[in-house]
Amino acid sequence: MSQCKSFTWTNPNPAVARDLDVGFTVAEITTVDRTNGGSWYWNDGMAAGEVLDVDSGTLTTSNGFTALSESSNYGAAISGFTNANPGVLTVDDTGPAGFAIGDTIKVEGLADDGSATSLNQDYVIASLTATTITTATKTTAYSTYVSGGKVTRVSDTNGDAIPTENYARRGITVGTTPVGANSAVMTAIVKGKESVT
Repeated sequence: MSQCKSFTWTNPNPAVARDLDVGFTVAEITTVDRTNGGSWYWNDGMAAGEVLDVDSGTLTTSNGFTALSESSNYGAAISGFTNANPGVLTVDDTGPAGFAIGDTIKVEGLADDGSATSLNQDYVIASLTATTITTATKTTAYSTYVSGGKVTRVSDTNGDAIPTENYARRGITVGTTPVGANSAVMTAIVKGKESVT
C-alpha cells in the first residue's frame, strides 16, 4: 500500500497556485473542483508543469503540477533588512520556524556593504508579522543590506536554547490550471512513491 493524503481548501478570488506539503515524494495527484466540476491529474512520469485535464483529455505542458522537494530549510529566508530604530527584517515566512516576541534570533549568511557593523549577528524580537521581524536593536549605524541571508531561533523568551530544525517540505506545487476556479471548493488526492508497511 502506498502513502496517501487528501486536502480540501477554498480558493481565494482570484485563485492562485499553492504548495501542498504532504511529507513524502509524490507519485500522483488528482485535484477536483467540487464547486464547478472538473478534475486534473499528474503522475511522476510526466514532466514538471504538465497537467492532464481528465474531463477533456487535454494535456497541458505549463502551469500544471511540479514536484516540491527541499533538502533543507532552516529558519526563514531574508529578503531585506532596514537600517532603522529599531531594525526590521523582511523574510519569506515567520510561521514554520515558530518565531515569537522575546526570542533571540541569529542572522547569518547575508551580504551587506561592509561599511560598518555587520548585520550578521544575534538580535531579540520586539514584534513580528507573517513576513517581518522587528528587532529590539537600533541598526541605523550598521552596514546596509545587499542580499540573501537566513534567520533562525537561538533561544526562547525564557533563554532556553532552541535546537536547529529542518523545515524542508516534500510535496507538490499545484499550478494555476489544476488549482481550480476562483472561490471554488477544491479537493486533492495525493499518492506517494514509498510504500507503507
